[in-house]
Amino acid sequence: MLVSLRTSQRDVSAQGVRRSPNVTPDISVGSGEDETSIDLFKYLLSNRIVYLGGYINDKIATQVVGSLLALEAMDEEEDIRLYINSTGGQPYSVIGIIDTIQSIKPKVQTLALGACYSYSSLLLAAGAPGKRGAMKNTRIMMSQPQGGSQGDMYQVKKTVEELNAIYQLICRYYMQFTGMNQDQVEMATCRDYFMAPEQALQEGLIDYVIRGEGDYSTPPAMVRQLQDLGLADDLTPASLLTRMVDMLRGTGLSFKGQAGGGRGERGVQLTAHTNLSSPLAYTGTASAACDRA
Repeated sequence: MLVSLRTSQRDVSAQGVRRSPNVTPDISVGSGEDETSIDLFKYLLSNRIVYLGGYINDKIATQVVGSLLALEAMDEEEDIRLYINSTGGQPYSVIGIIDTIQSIKPKVQTLALGACYSYSSLLLAAGAPGKRGAMKNTRIMMSQPQGGSQGDMYQVKKTVEELNAIYQLICRYYMQFTGMNQDQVEMATCRDYFMAPEQALQEGLIDYVIRGEGDYSTPPAMVRQLQDLGLADDLTPASLLTRMVDMLRGTGLSFKGQAGGGRGERGVQLTAHTNLSSPLAYTGTASAACDRA
């Protein structure tokens, strides 16, 4: 089967329709008399791939939910792949997608690329266990709901109560998908918590990191933490850094970021204990405290 990309040549000027400057390419499938053209995203959908990009609002959520339901109707056994590149979205829209993922029969693989911030990180974590991944340079961030209100004191009180209800729901989902307890989720969301994929892996948001063959790069934040623990220095080879991160991950040592600002501060302390029988075997614990003053 011959597959090629070409820009759509459909003439819409005669119909009085203004053409979008963002031209979506068509996919040419087949050759000769059997050649046919379909829209790029329809082609991806036919291969059980759903792409979610941009801010998640009601319109985007409707398209994603509709795609998931349609793919379930086509095949209830084969997995669906959901690619996410989003800076966040409306809480009700994201929760609607998550509820759909949990209600359909096919397993949904979630893969993050670019940015996966705020509620979209929860959507990333909602994928099937063992099938949640992120590209190596993806930035992932956890945060708490934000909102505002105006009017009399009773109206403001109702808005605050609704925000608190949303936050409790978000916390329960994070606890369910990542294995964190309530204190850990509140700790991670008391300020914007930015993570590299390796850190998100430690937190339980994803299950694997997608790298190129022979790629041994390690995020600078994790290199600094290894140096603080005395496990590495500026001359440590990149391949050894990656190996050390993998070994520490197996022992349960959690690499957490640092965030602070305003009236609250968040810090993380890491301690490691050397197993003398193996110079590269370490165990460790992590502790943190959040000042909510």
